Amino acid sequence: MELPVQVLLALGTAAAFATSSVLVRFGVERSTPMAAMFATISVNVVVLWAISLALYDVTVDLWAWRYFILAGLFAPVIGRLCNYIGLERVGVNLTLPISNSNPLVSVVLAILLLGETLTRQGGVGALAAIAGGILLATAGRGDGSAVDVRYRDLLFPIAGAVIYGSVQLLRNVGMELVPEPAVGAAVNLTTSWLVAAAFFAVASNHRAALSIPFADLRYFVLAGIASSLGLICLYAALRSGTVVIVTPILNTTPLFALVFTFVFLREREPFTPQVISGTVLVVVGVGLLATST
Repeated sequence: MELPVQVLLALGTAAAFATSSVLVRFGVERSTPMAAMFATISVNVVVLWAISLALYDVTVDLWAWRYFILAGLFAPVIGRLCNYIGLERVGVNLTLPISNSNPLVSVVLAILLLGETLTRQGGVGALAAIAGGILLATAGRGDGSAVDVRYRDLLFPIAGAVIYGSVQLLRNVGMELVPEPAVGAAVNLTTSWLVAAAFFAVASNHRAALSIPFADLRYFVLAGIASSLGLICLYAALRSGTVVIVTPILNTTPLFALVFTFVFLREREPFTPQVISGTVLVVVGVGLLATST
């Protein structure tokens, strides 16, 4: 039986994002999360603008772009940096499920700020995601796993989830003003790149963090290409399918990461039953939550 196009595209998105995280994990072993953040965002900007200019008649409209610009002040620049620090310190298998729980943050903010309500399915999903997060947060401490986790290091992927979940509200509003999602993403990433470039221009003591050995640079470039392809597949999937179909498949990114790290990083990543159970709970919970409306 042939899979629908939107399913294949959503699977491609999940696989691309997982691949990007694994590649960054390799690179930050000798380089820095700051270098990884700046390099991958630079690649994203080039790829997304190239596609946007090739496919659409782009007209500069800063007012219509304002929500993507505002979102870009925080994500991906700060959110991605937090996630990459998490990849460096606690690995892919703990960072990715926690950071991917960002829809939980979006739902909480929508309830508090916009007066939205949570359905029974959404409530079950939220509880499952929280339970999975607790399992992941208490995993890898003296249990014979590859990573001995310090609780404070888990604050970085948690911060990444909070940042991405918060700015998603801005992106949702921005999508109503910018009909081409790729253009909105390009604007968002360009803003983040400018924020990062301004930081390095002012904070001269941090410029050394941008020094990247060639062996690591290729990992970051490939990670940037992979995440760019993931974004393209995501937008194509949403255009050809529905959120109810695409979102649960997209949230399988941590499961792809488990497979990839088992193949390539088995000795450096935790694979305890607690980690696997926590990852599955987060994936299922976020899927239920995101499709509950």
